[in-house]
Amino acid sequence: MPAESEPEILIVEDSPTQAERLKYVLERNGYRFATARNGREALAAIAARPPLLVISDVVMPEMDGFQLCRHLKQDPKLQAIPVILLTSLSDPVDVVHGLECGADNFLFKPYEERYLLSRISSILANCHLRETESTRMGVEIFFAGRRFFITSDRLQILNLLLSTYETAVERNHELARARDDLRHLNEHLEAKVRERTAALEAEVAERARAEAEVRRLNAELEQRVRERTAQLETANGELEAFSYSVSHDLRAPLRHIDGFAGLLGRSAAGRLDGTSQGHLAAISAAAGRMARLIDDMLEFSRMGRSEMRRASVDLDGLVRSLLPELEAEAAGRKIVWKIGPLPVVRADPPMLRVVFVNLLANAVKYTRPRAVAEIAVEGRTEAGEHVVQVRDNGVGFDMKYAGKLFGVFQRLHRADEFEGTGIGLANVRRIVARHGGRTWVEAEPDRGAAFSFSLPVNPETPL
Repeated sequence: MPAESEPEILIVEDSPTQAERLKYVLERNGYRFATARNGREALAAIAARPPLLVISDVVMPEMDGFQLCRHLKQDPKLQAIPVILLTSLSDPVDVVHGLECGADNFLFKPYEERYLLSRISSILANCHLRETESTRMGVEIFFAGRRFFITSDRLQILNLLLSTYETAVERNHELARARDDLRHLNEHLEAKVRERTAALEAEVAERARAEAEVRRLNAELEQRVRERTAQLETANGELEAFSYSVSHDLRAPLRHIDGFAGLLGRSAAGRLDGTSQGHLAAISAAAGRMARLIDDMLEFSRMGRSEMRRASVDLDGLVRSLLPELEAEAAGRKIVWKIGPLPVVRADPPMLRVVFVNLLANAVKYTRPRAVAEIAVEGRTEAGEHVVQVRDNGVGFDMKYAGKLFGVFQRLHRADEFEGTGIGLANVRRIVARHGGRTWVEAEPDRGAAFSFSLPVNPETPL
C-alpha cells in the first residue's frame, strides 16, 4: 500500500466491477483511495475525512453524482474538493448540468487509463490555483430549452471544457480508427465477394456443362436402351417361335416312335424274350417323358406370348376347384388340406390356374414319402400386395439351391425319385412376374417347403 503522505482519492461507484477497475488503476500508480457505493455514503466518508479528489459515477441509487457534486460545492468547507464525474451519457445537456453542479471534470465511459491518470494529475497539480482564486462568479444561461445557473470558477469551467474537448478528440480518433477499419474490412469483403462471385460463376458454368453432358449421355443411354430392348424383344420372339416350332415338330416323330414301339411289342410279343420286351418298354417310357417335356415347353412358350386378360379371380374357389384334379396322384394316400381365407385378385384366370396347378402338384408329389401329408394354402394382404403361400411337410431341400429352383429345366431331385421336367416353377415365376408380382421360397431338408408369390392390389398395365 502507498505511503500515508500520498494524496487520498475517494471512489464513489455502485458497480463493483467499475470500482475494482478504478482501485486497480489507482493502486498500481501509487495513489491512496477510499470507496463509497453512492452519494450518501460518500458524504459520510467526506465528513469523516475529506479527500483531495472525488471520482464519482453519475448514475447511482439514493444520491447520484450530480447531487453529490452540488452538496460538496454548496458547502464552504468542502467546495474546494475537485470532482471528476464518470458517465456513459452523451447528451450535451449533461455537460451543462455538470457545470451547474460545479463539477471540475468529465470522463466518459469507457475510458482509457492514460486519460484518467492525466486528469487526476492535472487537477491535483492545479489545486493551489483554486486556493488563490477566491472570486466566484455566477452566470445564468439557457441551453436546450432549460435554465442553468453556473457558479463554477474559471478554472473549473476551463477544466471541464478541456475534458469535454479531450473526450471529443478521443471519440474522433476512435471514429477515425473505426472508419479505417471499416474501409479495410469493406475492401477485404469486396475482394472476397469478387473471388466468390468468380468461383460461383465458374461453378455455375461447370454445373451447366455437366448437366448438358448428363442430358447428352441420358439421351444416348435411352436410345441404346430402346435399341437393345427392341433387339431383345425380337430375339425373344424369335426364340419362342423357334422353341414352339421345334417342340411342335418333335411331337409327331415321338408319337410315331411310341406307336410303332407299341405295335412291335404286341405283334412280336411271343417271339421276344424278356430283355427285348424291356427294351421296348424303355423306348415307350422315354418317348412318353419326351412328350411331356415337349408339352411343358410349349406351355412355357405360350405363357410368354399369350395376351393377358385380367378379371376378378376368387383364389379360394380356384384352389378348391383344382383338388379333384389331384385325386389320381393322391389315391391311396392320406392328405390333410388346410385352405385358409384367400383374397379375390385381379389377374388372368387361365394363367393363375397354371400357377396353382404347378404349386399344388409339387406339394402333393414331394409329400409322397409322408404317412400323413399336410398341405396348407394361405393368403394375406399387406403393403399394397396380396401374398399367397403353399406350404407342405414334404422332403424339402437345402436353401443354398433356392436360386436355381425357378430356372428352366432346374431340378433338385433325381428323376427316379420324383418325376418332372423342371419347367413348372419356371412357368410360375414367369406368370407372376407378368402380373407385376414376386416369387420366393423357404425350405429345409426333410422339413418341407413353403412357396410364396405376391400379386399387386392395384395392378398396372400387364406385361
